Amino acid sequence: SEVNSKFFREPNSGLLYLVAILELNEIPIEILDLEQYRSLSDIDLTEIVKEKIKDYNIFGITSLTNTFHIALDIAKIIKKRKRNNFVIMGGPHVSFLYREILEHDKNTENLIDFICIGEAENSFLKLSKLLISSVLNQKNIIAFESQMKSISGLAFNDSNEDLSVNLSHDEINLENLPLPARYKLPQDNYYYTVANVIVNRGCPNQCSFCTRQKMFKTTRIRSIESILAEIRDIISLQTYNHINFYDNINIHKKYFRNFCEMFIENDIKIPWGCEIRVDTITPEESKLLKEAGCRLIATGIESANKSVLKQNFKYQDPERVRTGIINIKKQNITIQAYFVLGLPGESENSVIETIEYIKCLPLNDNDEINYFMATPYPGSRLWDDREKYGIKIIEKNFNKYDCEHIIFETGELNKEKLIKLHSIVKKIEKEYKKCNLNKE
Repeated sequence: SEVNSKFFREPNSGLLYLVAILELNEIPIEILDLEQYRSLSDIDLTEIVKEKIKDYNIFGITSLTNTFHIALDIAKIIKKRKRNNFVIMGGPHVSFLYREILEHDKNTENLIDFICIGEAENSFLKLSKLLISSVLNQKNIIAFESQMKSISGLAFNDSNEDLSVNLSHDEINLENLPLPARYKLPQDNYYYTVANVIVNRGCPNQCSFCTRQKMFKTTRIRSIESILAEIRDIISLQTYNHINFYDNINIHKKYFRNFCEMFIENDIKIPWGCEIRVDTITPEESKLLKEAGCRLIATGIESANKSVLKQNFKYQDPERVRTGIINIKKQNITIQAYFVLGLPGESENSVIETIEYIKCLPLNDNDEINYFMATPYPGSRLWDDREKYGIKIIEKNFNKYDCEHIIFETGELNKEKLIKLHSIVKKIEKEYKKCNLNKE
């Protein structure tokens, strides 16, 4: 939680798009962001949820793998208040495990009525219209079952308690999406100061630990014009002091240049950060980033060992990465560098190699190193191909799938070795915030 920080991030952008679409279709909708109440106890949070939901019948909940249990807790509160309330789940976790989740739910608490698989802008709107018709006309939802089965990307247990899933895929044209409905965000306790802007969906890369390429079937990039309109909308709200752009903004060289020039040509002064691949960044591009007002770049380096990178479909040369970082640091842009511990192919020697590599990077006290535990999220290659990778999952509690816990062993690294290595890299991560490793 970031509620005690001057940087208070807004909720998932996907939710804000869904809200905007329902608003355009004149469907009353509100957002409940529990981050606004994270300083309260669990009991107080429960009371907040009870109070906020009392005037509604249809609820959409999104979650990641490690927060799915919280989503279920919220669903329990919703169903306890009124059993015929509708609960719709979305997000990557339920998109990849809809079959197992609905089967388990059917045999236990019956909390989840529907799951929107993948991109939900179309399915959520169509389903919402049917559910509203059911509520307003006091008709049993079974009357709309055949229509629901025709909705692309929707899974549910039908009236016969059989799984109904429509796996046809509606690819969303990003240019047709409205601006995210930031004006609907609650500000009960905190003003949102950090905006998250989605530049693209999908990814041409195939990293073993990522789910993006499976969540979004193709890579699509928004036009510069649509991003500029969103930036202006964010600035007009007058609470934001920083924008983060996701995902890699330099997938294409020409687009990257146009993106940076957008800030310069339109005299946009709000500080911003982005995710990029640094292995292709030239001195000229680094200078352009600086001129455009970029304050921070985040980049996934993962490992300095070429064999580990290749086995995990991370096709970048560590030396070219170092050159890119040199170019960026010449412009005094802050870098947040991500590394992953315990990937297939990793050994104690490759970890030491990566640590020595980190010490040779031209980073300073303003930069940050983040070391994450390799985590086999459902939908990733690590999850789908775990037998092929020789992965032995030793932690099945999804609550711990947060990149901080040890989830699996490999032939090279058992749990005992991983605990030792994790302690070492976390110490480096912590110390890096205090001093420059290059001076040690």
